[in-house]
Amino acid sequence: MKLKHLLGIVALTLASTMMAQMPQMPPIPVDDAVRMGKLPNGLTYYVRKNNYPEKRVNFYIAQRVGSIQEEESQRGLAHFLEHMAFNGTENFPGNGVIDYTRTLGVEFGSNLNAYTSTDQTVYNINDVPSTRQSALDSCLLILRDWSCGLLLEDKEIDKERGVIHEEWRLRSSASQRMLERNLETLYPGSKYGKRMPIGLMSVVDGFKYNEIRDYYHKWYRPDNQAIVVVGDIDVDYTEAKIKELFSPIKLAENAAQVVTEPIPDNEKMIVVVDKDKEQQYGVITLYYKHDPSTREEKQSMAYMMEDYVMDIVSAMLNQRFQEKAQEADCPFLQAGCYNGPFIMSNTKEAFTFYALPKPGQTEATLQALITEARRATVHGFTASEYERERAEYLSQVEKTYENRNTISNERYGRSYIANYLEGDPIPSIEQEHEIINQIAPNIPVELINMAMPEIIPDGEKNMVVMNFNLEQDGATYPTVDGLKAAVTAANAAPVEAYVDNVKNEPLMTNLPKPGKIKSEKHNAKFDYDELTLSNGVKVILKKTDFKDNEIQMYAESKGGSSLYGQKDWANT
Repeated sequence: MKLKHLLGIVALTLASTMMAQMPQMPPIPVDDAVRMGKLPNGLTYYVRKNNYPEKRVNFYIAQRVGSIQEEESQRGLAHFLEHMAFNGTENFPGNGVIDYTRTLGVEFGSNLNAYTSTDQTVYNINDVPSTRQSALDSCLLILRDWSCGLLLEDKEIDKERGVIHEEWRLRSSASQRMLERNLETLYPGSKYGKRMPIGLMSVVDGFKYNEIRDYYHKWYRPDNQAIVVVGDIDVDYTEAKIKELFSPIKLAENAAQVVTEPIPDNEKMIVVVDKDKEQQYGVITLYYKHDPSTREEKQSMAYMMEDYVMDIVSAMLNQRFQEKAQEADCPFLQAGCYNGPFIMSNTKEAFTFYALPKPGQTEATLQALITEARRATVHGFTASEYERERAEYLSQVEKTYENRNTISNERYGRSYIANYLEGDPIPSIEQEHEIINQIAPNIPVELINMAMPEIIPDGEKNMVVMNFNLEQDGATYPTVDGLKAAVTAANAAPVEAYVDNVKNEPLMTNLPKPGKIKSEKHNAKFDYDELTLSNGVKVILKKTDFKDNEIQMYAESKGGSSLYGQKDWANT
């Protein structure tokens, strides 16, 4: 989303502070602890030494291709190919990849895994012990084979057809079936409407062997791939090994280029209503579509400002929804919002609202969602609720900074994958901490409120409503016309300003009379202290160094079903 007006005012606001030191909007810095490079054949790599968890290494290969690259006769082959990566490679034939990594304590399905989406395919080998360099070299060799050395043997392809079919059956949930039935309506005029990654079982059951080989050789190429290695490694050695293994891979001349698949704007509201007997509860989702930031825009400091604004707006709206859900006449059980990809595409984002309506109140729930959205757009947020959410946001940033020495290999690895695939920035924890602490205090609530009409615009353009329901005998369901009427009514009704009733005062004005510690003993085996208080309460204290600057407290009491007698056990 391009909040041009907001960011222009932000720049003026910051002129006397951070902008005095940065006369032009600077780029977001890149963490210098990660070694990045690109080979002549186009392959990108990220290498970082990290010691959490200790003596472990994570390996990833990210492909910037997925089901959206499939031809009509290949629907489902991007996901099928992901399975075939574990069914024989040049250096690890048969089940060699699974069998070898198991000798390292890496189990298939957890630490050895992969996923395929519309726009990307990512493989990982995680938590590899770093005690033997030869084992780490072998994991890099597996990545190399995934890159260009899959065997794709006829017999292995035929064996996997049934496996894919069973996965399709197991994953064919109610929501999945309804989404697939309505995908073309949700993505009118776009290839995304016909590229669910699981594909068509008619293709899975009957494709010719060369179809999957053609997809593999066309799209799995070094210029579409990134290698990521994070953990207890020698960075210089690892970089040299990547160059040794991956530089010989040839990039074909006139190779097909990855083309971004656009998602057209919709001038009129799109409404989808469906039902399924296995759906557990009704759910309604409201999307306000918008264009995502480009890769270039994501490198500007303006992107971090925008990201901060979107996070704060979501947090304040979610707090209002939690408060409203406590009201007796609220039409929904719970509701929330966030900004992110539009359903399953990276070329369009949406500010998204979702809710679980109470029975028979779906239309009223949709109207309530829009009413709350308009309340924030028309009247804005109050200074007090913004101050609370900003303090909470800064607290989380501070917590991450204090625990920067225990950032996991997985977190770093996934951030580098997002940088390669989507252009997300990768500053260091220290740099991000510094930037946010410059941005947040200098963005007042007035600027947040000025952004709201761009975040949640008026009118039907780019609005999408999706409603899934439990199918039951004799039940009545929302209709497309009924939901459209709810939107019209919500947009036409006047909205009152939100009143922040939170009191800024201590929880207790008079502290209770203190008791006494009756007994105190130390447990040497588990290294904790146990206190017994004069009112009978037992207190257990244990000091740890798992995380810096954090204290966790829990309180429990005997009660609930544990006190039921034997005659109540069955009912319990």
